[in-house]
Amino acid sequence: MTSENLSASGFLVFSVKKALYAIKTSSVKEIMHSAKIHPLPFVPDYIEGIVNCRGVPYTVVNYAKMINDGENEIEGRTVLVFKREDDQFALHISNIEMFFEPEENDVRADGIRYKMNLIPFFDADGVEKRLLEDLKVGDL
Repeated sequence: MTSENLSASGFLVFSVKKALYAIKTSSVKEIMHSAKIHPLPFVPDYIEGIVNCRGVPYTVVNYAKMINDGENEIEGRTVLVFKREDDQFALHISNIEMFFEPEENDVRADGIRYKMNLIPFFDADGVEKRLLEDLKVGDL
């Protein structure tokens, strides 16, 4: 993400375990609380299953498991559904922390500054790339 794409945007700050991440609010389709995640067989362990969002199935990713972040079970059933044109995945998150509209000088290439801390941007493209590699999409 470049800072010119990010300025004048609102951001959603969320947590996965204790780690904070930021994403443009325009990249979020829906926040599902108490989501029912349906397990899938024969997938990598970081894929918790699928969730039905308005009749469309979304693959639910446990990012803590994906990056091998020690104890990686996430309490609660809050799922962040991404608005993407090329795929359908969602993220099992710990909590919605805040919606935030930073000043232009607080938006950096790698995250947003909030109260003297840098909150990194969530890399949804990296998650998509890993999903495609691990599921070998395109090899069929």
